[in-house]
This record gives sequence, C-alpha cells and structure tokens, in this order.
Amino acid sequence: MFEIDTTIIGRKILWTDVDEITSENVISVINRAMPFHIDNMGRIDFLLKYEKGLQPLQREKKIRTDIDIATCDNIANEVTNFKTSFIWGYPITLVQRDDKEEGGKDETKGINSLNEMFEANSFRAKQKELARFVEIGGIGYTYINERLGKLEDGDAPFEYQVLDPRFAFVIRSSYYIDRRIMLGVTFRIDRETGTFYFTAYTPTRRYEIINLAVVKGGNYTGDDYKRRFQMPDSEQKWERGFGDGFLNTLGRIPIVEWIRDYDRMGCFERQIPEMDALNIAESDIINDIDQTTQCIWHANDVEFPTETYTDEQGVTRTRQAKPQSNDWIETTTPKDGKQPFIKPLIVQYDYNGIMNMILVRRALILQKCNVPQRNDNSGGSTGVAMSDATGWSQAETQAAGQQAIMESCKMEEVKNVLAVVKKSNKVFSDDPVKKLKYSDIIPNVKRSKNFELVAKSNTLATLLSHGIDGLSSIRVVNLFSDPLQTYMDSKEGIEKYQKTIFKDAEEKPEEEKNGADLAQIMNSPVIDGMSKEKIAEKNNEKSQVNQTNTEGEKK
Repeated sequence: MFEIDTTIIGRKILWTDVDEITSENVISVINRAMPFHIDNMGRIDFLLKYEKGLQPLQREKKIRTDIDIATCDNIANEVTNFKTSFIWGYPITLVQRDDKEEGGKDETKGINSLNEMFEANSFRAKQKELARFVEIGGIGYTYINERLGKLEDGDAPFEYQVLDPRFAFVIRSSYYIDRRIMLGVTFRIDRETGTFYFTAYTPTRRYEIINLAVVKGGNYTGDDYKRRFQMPDSEQKWERGFGDGFLNTLGRIPIVEWIRDYDRMGCFERQIPEMDALNIAESDIINDIDQTTQCIWHANDVEFPTETYTDEQGVTRTRQAKPQSNDWIETTTPKDGKQPFIKPLIVQYDYNGIMNMILVRRALILQKCNVPQRNDNSGGSTGVAMSDATGWSQAETQAAGQQAIMESCKMEEVKNVLAVVKKSNKVFSDDPVKKLKYSDIIPNVKRSKNFELVAKSNTLATLLSHGIDGLSSIRVVNLFSDPLQTYMDSKEGIEKYQKTIFKDAEEKPEEEKNGADLAQIMNSPVIDGMSKEKIAEKNNEKSQVNQTNTEGEKK
C-alpha cells in the first residue's frame, strides 16, 4: 500500500505549531502529519515482520544460482521474547505513593479497587500485546475511555484497549514549551473501497473524519453528502459535513502514547545489520555443504571407456561411458607420461574457524541487546560474579533505565482512568476510588529477578537487624509487588523483631560483647592458646596494677 523506507532510524515525533485545534484546522493538521506517520508506519511494519522471521538476505548469489538456500537465525525473536518476559512479565500494578499508616486505609482500598478494574479489562494479556509493540516498534498506544452501555457484574467503568501503532498516533505541540499532546488520532482503512476513516480527539472535541475531507456532524444532509462524495446508501445513516464534531465527555485525550526510550527505537533495531550479516554467513555455509554434495567434477587427461548400445530404432551406436552417481571410475595412465586426475570442484573452507566466528558474532549481538547468557561457562562463579559474567547485571541496569519511562506512561493512563471514575455515575459516590488523587498513586514495575533472591533476602535481613526502618528496607530490596502493603501486613512482626535484637544487645554482659576478641586471643598462636582462666587472671592482675598506679598518682 505504501512505500516502506527501511533506512529510517527511530520513530518520528509528529508536531503542529497551532495553538488550538478546531474543526477548521483539524484536517490540515492531520494532513501535514500523515507523511511522517506513514514513514513510522512502514518502519514498524518492517520490524514486526522481521521479528517474525521475514528477514531477506541482503545479497545476491551469482554462482551456482540453482543452489540458493536462505536460513534465518532470528535472533530478533529471541531478544524480543526476553525483553517482554523480563521487563514486562509482571503486570504493572498501582501502589500508594506515601507512607500513610494512619488515615491511609481509604487510599489503600481505593488503589486496590483501581487494580481490580484494570484486571477486569484483561490487563495482563493486553500488557503483553502492548509490550510487543513497544519493544519491537519502539512505540505503542492504549485507549482509555468511559465504557458505554450497561455494566455487567465485574465490569470496569472504563474501557481499556491496545491500539496498533501503525494505525494510531499523537500530534504534539511545538507552540507550547511543555510539548503537550494536541491531538490523538486512530484510523482504519476500508479494504473494499479504500476509504480512510479517522477518529481524532482533542481534550474537548471528538472528530470523525472521512478521507481527510469531511467531518461528521454539521452542515450537510445525507442526500447532499451522497451527491458530493458518491457514498453508498449504507453510509447515509450519519449526517456529515464540515461541522464542529462531537463533545469529548472525558475531558482528556483518551489515547496514551508509550515509548521504549527517547530514541523511539526497537530493542533489536540497532543490530539489524549484524543480524543480516550473520544470516548471510550461516546461509553460505549451508549452501557450501549442499554444493559439495552436488559438486561439479573436474577431470583432466582422463580417457573414459566406450560402450555400444542399441537405440529405440534398433540402430547400434557407440558412446563414451560417463560416471554416474555411486559409480567407480577406472582410469589408466597414457604412454605419453601425462598424469590424469579426477576430483570434485570445491572450495576448501576452514569450517572450524567459520563456525567459531558465527558463535562469537551471535553472542556479541545478544550482548549488545542486553540479553544474558542461558548457561554459565565461567566455572564455579556465584553471586555478583555470576550476574556480571552472564550479563544479568547489564540487563537489569538497562531495564531500570527503561522503568522510569514506563512509570511516566502508566501515570498518563491513571489520569485518564481517574477522570472516568470521578465523572462516572456507575461508581458509588462513597467508593474510596472516587476520592483518589493523582498524587496518591505510583506505579510498581516488578521484574523477574529470581537470580537475586538470595542477595535480596540477605540484604533485607541485614537492614532490619541494624535498625533501618522497615518500609525503607522493603522498598530498597524491590522484592515485593506492593511495598507499603507488605510493610503494613508485617509491621508488627518487624518491630517486635527489632526490639528483641536491641534488647538482647543491651542486656549482654561485657564478656559476651567481647566474645570475638576473646576467641581470637584463645586461638592466637602467639599467646599459645591461653585458657579462659589464664586470661581472666591476667586481666585481674592488669586491673590491680592500674588501680595501684591510680592511688599512687592521687597521693
């Protein structure tokens, strides 16, 4: 449908310099943005197909064109699966922002209710769909608006959908310094007629646009529209024209943009040239094996024997016997001293070196994409050394940097959800979720980090045993999905544990406090393993000497 320019790097931001979008300029604003979106659309489509295995070789085979095997290692799929599982594997939940032990129960109930509403929209499955768009194409879009119709048991008052970034975009303002989103757009294409149907949102209006020419709701009747644009009768149920559109009852743009990073690139996009080169190397090796199997024979100074046969017409003929598959070849050395030979016409490769090169290049691509190794070849390394050697530490560092952007995008969704909840008459007025404020909530992005479980458990135990605040300790280790709720459930046990530790420490006698020094003295080779009694005698003697000296100084 569109020309795809696969050389575009990074998804372009769509801009407008108007200070306000109205029915008079909405079509022109979208018209100016569409060429840039089509570039993004082509690149995203290319990346989605590339990840699925559509990776054409970037070379033309000119020798033995009858043997042209193309293999695809598809490291892109391996990278994507790791990213969507490691970074997006757990649903992004909402937790309470501040420590509100007293009077914060309503906020906790409201946040729990908000999480249940997301779950009612099959959020876990939809987050997986969103993750693929964001990780592969660099951007993704979600739609959050008031749910129409009657709510059934368990339904949320808002509708949550994941939009295909090839058919959705937002236009930001170059007029305002905060680069606010001025317009959110989604569209579809009728496959039979080729008609474009756009839905564009501003904070106050919703515009239904056809072929970037007509806005629904306005000056033209159905008959006028049919005469002007030759639309079929089935399209006449709506009155269309250059009108003011429809009221956006949400009061916010319901389309939220997600980005993977500020370069707006996919997780494997930078390594595509290296992946193409790896596919070529592997394909050439497979082609060489096949060409060796179907090799061309080179013979020199060889006299093949002749044989007689009778053709279909009964005529006796003579022909030279050529070797067939699995035939033995018998040759003789002529009297003139020539040396005949027959051998396959092949190229000698250093297969060991080539295979090592392929393995090294493959591992390097995964390393650049921050994908850790699946096994450990470094011997008996454990703990931090294991994480560094296998790449888990680098994967965690990259994911932590991406987490801040994910939290910001999630909070834009929360703003839309709160706007729906506060205005919805389908939520009881005394429901705690209606009292929630944007400042009460913070997203909790949890990752699958079982490889750090022992280290995190030891860290938490050490912090608590040294008197660090329980909530701060739980937040530091990032081990629980809801740190505040975990602390509130465990507060009594944590405080009792810490009081016991410090009470025992205060009640310990002096000799137990110095137990480590005492043990060191007893085991010292210099002191020759003195017993406790001898050590006590020496300490008493030293105390008497000190007391005598003190009395002498006083006299």
